[in-house]
Amino acid sequence: MPIRISTSQIFTQGSSSILDNQSKVNSTQLQLSKGTRILKPSDDPIGSAVALDLQKQIDTSIQFIANGETAETRLEVEESALANVTDILQRIRDLTLQGANGTLNQTDRQAIIVEIEQRLDELVGLGNSQLASGEYLFSGFKTNIKPFTEDGTGTVSYNGDQGVLNVNVNTSVRVESGNSGDEVFFNIKTGNGAFVTEGNTSNLGTGVISAAVLEDPTAYVGDQYTVDFSLSPGGSVQYQITGANTGPVYAAPLPLFDEDNTISFNGISFSISGNPQSGDSFTIEPSFRQSVFATVNQIISALEIPNNTSTLQATFQNALNVGLQNLDQAMTHIDEVRASVGSRLNVIESEGQINESLKVEAQSALSVVKDLDYAEAITELNKRTLALQAAQQSFVQVQNLSLFEFI
Repeated sequence: MPIRISTSQIFTQGSSSILDNQSKVNSTQLQLSKGTRILKPSDDPIGSAVALDLQKQIDTSIQFIANGETAETRLEVEESALANVTDILQRIRDLTLQGANGTLNQTDRQAIIVEIEQRLDELVGLGNSQLASGEYLFSGFKTNIKPFTEDGTGTVSYNGDQGVLNVNVNTSVRVESGNSGDEVFFNIKTGNGAFVTEGNTSNLGTGVISAAVLEDPTAYVGDQYTVDFSLSPGGSVQYQITGANTGPVYAAPLPLFDEDNTISFNGISFSISGNPQSGDSFTIEPSFRQSVFATVNQIISALEIPNNTSTLQATFQNALNVGLQNLDQAMTHIDEVRASVGSRLNVIESEGQINESLKVEAQSALSVVKDLDYAEAITELNKRTLALQAAQQSFVQVQNLSLFEFI
């Protein structure tokens, strides 16, 4: 039985053929304009999934690179500020040694004090360093608050917090993008790092105490010790060492003082030069934390002590020794922070190179998955254009076929 094809069917099939070929031509043209063979997931489900994963890797690498660049900028600004801090502290040390010269009078020392005070202002200014964005470098998380303020008497206060921003420069690598002002400028050991030795400012003798050394850690008893001098029954100078919590170290008779002999007790040793008098005292205590600003003020105070008598010279020397020890600790601490900053910059550089390499590799792989073969696509466009033209021409011919044309 013959199949009957109605006129409407002919029109419908012709229209569908034209539309289908038009869609294919449009799709190929769109591929050519975008340079990709995958316009939608259905074009290549497996390729689309791979492309999404590769694009995620690229975006992650780009984010890690950006994180590293931000942290690198902050750390480079910090390193520059700390380099200037080191230069200033070295200048203060040079001035302090110059001020220790016994041939200088108080007028000469006053000129030195004026410059040290100016250098102190510079230190505060460096502590208040800002990024190009206006954020304060050493305020911790309080980046909009000036970290250091001076009260007019030389006392410098810290207004920030201890927060440090950590950034990811790789999936498993986090880097601190700075240091808090408290860590850099306040958290500094005093004395020689183990002990602080000082002479009482009211001493009448000429005794000058050295730094204390821990010779036997197993015998050490942690405490704040005071060395008190008195006269023995025979009229010689003797001393007693007393712990604030542990009490007297020696039982009677007390040891006689001899400046040529080192004083040792509870694993600690030190010496006292000069001639302390009865009633004089010295302290030996564990090192504590102090700001670099307090240390500079301590040196200024020491340089202000008159030294026109042998007693005042001893007081001056004791105070200056403490200040110099504290200053050396501050310089060592700043050097350690700078070394830490340098290490972090090296990590950022290394991870940046790794991330850049991963990004390039992922981009290359993504290109293989998504990029269009232009020669193949143009050939396909020509074929589909030809098919569309054929469909259009045949439709024109067929639409004129009707029995009414022959009546």
